This record gives sequence, structure tokens and C-alpha cells, in this order.
Amino acid sequence: MKKVFLVLFVLISSTVISQNTNTDSVKVKLPKPSLKGSMSVEEALSVRRSIRVYKDTSLTLKEVSQILWAAYGITDTIRRNGIGLHTAPSAMALYPLSIYIVAGNILDLPSGIYRYHPKGHYLSLIKSGDYRTDLYEASNNQYMIKSAPFNIVYSADTSLVNNRYGKNTGIIMASMDLGHSAENVYLQATALDLGTCAVGGLKPEKVAAIFNMTENEKAVYIMPVGRY
Repeated sequence: MKKVFLVLFVLISSTVISQNTNTDSVKVKLPKPSLKGSMSVEEALSVRRSIRVYKDTSLTLKEVSQILWAAYGITDTIRRNGIGLHTAPSAMALYPLSIYIVAGNILDLPSGIYRYHPKGHYLSLIKSGDYRTDLYEASNNQYMIKSAPFNIVYSADTSLVNNRYGKNTGIIMASMDLGHSAENVYLQATALDLGTCAVGGLKPEKVAAIFNMTENEKAVYIMPVGRY
């Protein structure tokens, strides 16, 4: 009997997610992203569309990993100061964006709100549970948010860009970063035969409250992702 309990303990302890009541310590190491695909950039540009209706089917953690890497993954470093260079460009390499996901129907990933960490390419759990309906209600009831297997949510560190560029220019620079990253998501989703749709009609304060964002973060964008 002791051997049975020992085996069960080892199996539970070796899962991808650490089962700790402190969500700050629950981390999910994402699969390594692929650097070559079956669709060219030209073809992805040609067939890319905004998709608002998704099938009721799960996505894989590998697909989530690939999408997040395309959005803001680190591809290199500036050797003189160790700054990570991302898949999307950023003026002065400030990278003011943060990326969260609301997971609801992902294989091998429990439902919850997670933050994406480009350095290390992993997720950290913020809240457990399916928050797609909460996000839907905080985004003017846009139906695709509730039905998508997962949603990407962007925030911008307004203090970072404002301190560097001034208040009026800072929001412009952050918006440029957002556009770069979002197009990467569109093209990567297209290449994976997935659909996504950019959603700007959200209530920033309500979205920020769901994600426990800091006072310097402003919720700016949502991108549901799913099969169609």
C-alpha cells in the first residue's frame, strides 16, 4: 500500500503545473516554439481574416505556445546590456506590453487566468477558473470572447512609455507596439489554421480588475483564438 501511495505522489508531483495554493508559484513551462512552418508569410498575408465564430473544440498547449511566442517571444538579446529582443519591434527596446491569457478549453492546461513571461517562455497562474464570461461582460458582450478556447489580453505599462516619451507621445508608441504584436498573432494563427479577431471595444477598468493589473497597466486589447 505504501508503494501505491508513493507512485501516486510522484505522478502528481511531476505534472506540468505545480499544485500550490499560492498562485504566484504555479508556473507552466510552454513547449518550445517551432521556427519553421508549412505556410509562407506571403500566403498568410493573403488569406488572413478576422474570425469571430469558433468551433467548440480544444486547442493544444503547443498551439498556445506558438501563438504566444509569435506575439511577444524573445528571439535574441542585445549583448551589451542583456535586453531581450522580441518577435515584435519596440522603439528604444522598451517593450511596454504585457500579455495575459484567459484559458477555458486548452488540453493539459486547467482553466484560469495566466500571465505570459517571454523570458523563459512560461505562464504563471493568476487565478484558477473559467473567466471567459467575466471577460465577455467586461468587453461589451462580444460573443466570440466567451466561445473561444482562450483569449489573449494585452496591457500597456503607461508609466514606462510616458516617462520616456511624454504622455501624448507615450500612448502612440505603445499603440505601435500593440499593432506589431497583434499582426504577428494574426499571421501565426492563420499559419496554424486557427482564427482570431482583434477586439478594442473593452472596458479597461473592468478588464484590469479581472486580471489584478497594477495601477500603471492599462488594458488595451483582446484577441480570442480558436478553430473555425
